[in-house]
Amino acid sequence: MLDPDISAREALARLSVRQAPPSGLDRRRFLQLVGAGVGGGLLLDTVGGEAMSRLLPGQFREAFAAPLAPNQGVLVLVGMYGGNDGLNTVIPYSNPKYRQYRANIAIADSRLLKLDGSVALHPDLTFLKSMWDKQQVAIVQGVGYPDPNLSHFDSMATWMYGSASPTVGAPTTGWIGRWLDGVGGSDLLTTASLGTDLPLHMIGASRQAVTIPDYGLSYGSSSEPQMTRMYDGIRAFSSSSAGRGPWHDAFAVTQRRQLDMTRTIAPVFTPEPPDGALVKKLTIAARLINADLGLRVIDASFDNFDTHSDEPSDHDQRMIELDLGLQGFFATLDPRFSDRVTIMTFSEFGRTPWSNDSLGTDHGTANTHFVIGGNVKGGLYGQQPSLQKVEGGVTMDLEQWDRLDFSVDFRSLYATMLDGLLGGGSASVLGANYPTLDLFRPAGTATPTGGGGVAGGGIGVPSDLVAVVPDRLLDTRLGQGGPIGPAASITLTVAGVRSVPPNAVAAVLNVTAVGATAASYVTVWPTGVERPGTSSLNVRGGDVVPNLVIAKLGTGGRVDIYNNAGTVHCVVDVIGYFQTQPASRFTSLSPARILDTRAGQGAAAGAVGQGAAIDLQVAGEGGVDADADAVVLNVTVTEPTGEGYVTVWPSGTAMPTASNLNFVPGQTVPNLVVAKLGDGGRVALYNSAGSTHLIADVLGCFRTAGGSRLTSLAPSRLLDTRTDGGHSNPVGQTPLVLAVVGRGGVPSGGVTAVVLNVTATEGTSNGYVTVYPTGQDPPMASNLNITVGQTRANLVIAKVGADGAVALFNSAGKLHLLADVVGYFTG
Repeated sequence: MLDPDISAREALARLSVRQAPPSGLDRRRFLQLVGAGVGGGLLLDTVGGEAMSRLLPGQFREAFAAPLAPNQGVLVLVGMYGGNDGLNTVIPYSNPKYRQYRANIAIADSRLLKLDGSVALHPDLTFLKSMWDKQQVAIVQGVGYPDPNLSHFDSMATWMYGSASPTVGAPTTGWIGRWLDGVGGSDLLTTASLGTDLPLHMIGASRQAVTIPDYGLSYGSSSEPQMTRMYDGIRAFSSSSAGRGPWHDAFAVTQRRQLDMTRTIAPVFTPEPPDGALVKKLTIAARLINADLGLRVIDASFDNFDTHSDEPSDHDQRMIELDLGLQGFFATLDPRFSDRVTIMTFSEFGRTPWSNDSLGTDHGTANTHFVIGGNVKGGLYGQQPSLQKVEGGVTMDLEQWDRLDFSVDFRSLYATMLDGLLGGGSASVLGANYPTLDLFRPAGTATPTGGGGVAGGGIGVPSDLVAVVPDRLLDTRLGQGGPIGPAASITLTVAGVRSVPPNAVAAVLNVTAVGATAASYVTVWPTGVERPGTSSLNVRGGDVVPNLVIAKLGTGGRVDIYNNAGTVHCVVDVIGYFQTQPASRFTSLSPARILDTRAGQGAAAGAVGQGAAIDLQVAGEGGVDADADAVVLNVTVTEPTGEGYVTVWPSGTAMPTASNLNFVPGQTVPNLVVAKLGDGGRVALYNSAGSTHLIADVLGCFRTAGGSRLTSLAPSRLLDTRTDGGHSNPVGQTPLVLAVVGRGGVPSGGVTAVVLNVTATEGTSNGYVTVYPTGQDPPMASNLNITVGQTRANLVIAKVGADGAVALFNSAGKLHLLADVVGYFTG
């Protein structure tokens, strides 16, 4: 049976405060006496029976607003009163019990906004999904508390109170109010609640939030001459009439402060905020933050989540309101606050795992909540509550009124906000030490953007290369974790494994995606650093795609590997690593062709047969130094008759179990290769199946005698002809000149070469793209090969021209080009 209960709206009213009269004085009469009017009185920082005592001399405060300090964050609370249905907000779509229990309200799989192989967002949360894709949404699953109560009033009071300390009767303070008690200072506008009532969680023992009506202010806001003269007169009288007793002085301060506050806040309501309960509140909240009044916490909540019936339509409408509110907030928020403002949702409880016969759900327990913002580490936290139970060692289905177990105490979520955003003090505010969640990025770091081959977060250190014989680190086809699911990632240890020493700071990896079940992309980045919102390689589904990745190594010398959609197997071979100690340094060269079996250049004319290998002289060719240790080659397979792979390794050593390129019949595939040179300065190239022609263009070499050192960068987009009006759009046969120095973290001087991840898409003709230094003609070489209808990326190490730019040449038709800078060489 359900617990008997009053409605959510009535519970909220009982747990909120309208301006009550001080002892012996009618509140309306008090407001009339001070000349504030009903609307103005709502802005007093004192609410309740002790209002006047808190305004007496020595206790009232003149100041009401001061700008935020540089290290101060802002929390925006979005309450979803009535009990939001977490199972239809973040949907465990892969669990068959979801549809079994909720046959009449389950959301169709085709509508879902899938996040990974297990959960998805409600289909109307499209803006929230876009923020998830930018890693700015933390989804905290299984939030609840011990011995949960299904009463709106009791559970709402528990959430608002937010303390482990017991109370006698209903609580009288809330968690934000107690935090405000401990903040100190004289600023009235530290916390605010948008609306006409002040909810319990915003009330402290000695201080409390102001209430700001979402319809705006009246008293003190008129700009008509007769009204402004009256306001000026009241302000002047209030300032000059002090010393006539505590009540008189309190009235005077109240009037003056009301007028000053109205003058400050009134511009927030111009232009008129958009209609809609939540979007209006959140737009006002963003404008208040933009005004930089020192606000640290803003409550902007809404209700009607008690969906006992007609949930498909009613809950859909709530999700639309939530999504529009979030979109309005972030569209309004000034970018200077984007990494300092966090939105946190809450609700007094969740819903039952089973639906009822009225197309609804009833009061439940554990729920899912969102933490949103530019300073948030996006991802899934906590555990999705189990939809089964174990009794007597037997696993069985949940029954109609069974409750979902929680994995995260809601006070841990509060502690995370208090300690991670509001300056600390959670143990005092919450009455106990609750563990915090690792939801926030370090101060001063930006949400990752850009893309490309050098994965990383922030600027790296100059480093030298040690090339190695290719060595396989991972092949998920062989049981090393299995395929990577949609929106899922795996972690791979690199430093200290096989041929990579523990002191490596970056690794040269050949990453191959195999057997993708859907069009997707794969991203490689350092463990412990936020995943960049770009890709290392792109797949269509069913194909085999390699790409070279120079990956900075993260926590524990590891990298993370992410797959966006479907499932995909991943193969990773290490072919070198970078260290800060002296080793081989880079010499950038203009692209030069040193192998083309179609023309007999560099090897005998004719395709390389199945199981055959050729030796290629590299040292002394194409500008490569005779004493080079390693070489950077763009190797291309063309006209293959079978399905197989090509391996490049040092001549005179055993062929490794590794690959550099994978191909299918008729395909032309390029890939960048960093290869250690073997006997006589040569490399060997092996073809596994059928026959194929091989092409190799040299782009640079490494040697111990001197050269440039690599510094990796957080990926930064320098070019996208789909949106950049400053370039040909799309690109034809006129070379596109791209400035690279002084942009995207590349310094203005001393740069010899840049590392770019170049992507070609929407090509109208088969052809190729070449990247080369400005100031010279396009060389007989290629970096990408274009097939109509395909999107392909390739890592490019490009020598920089005298003007600090590189040129990109398209051989045929038209196409769009994207370029992300991910590193540079200096020295």
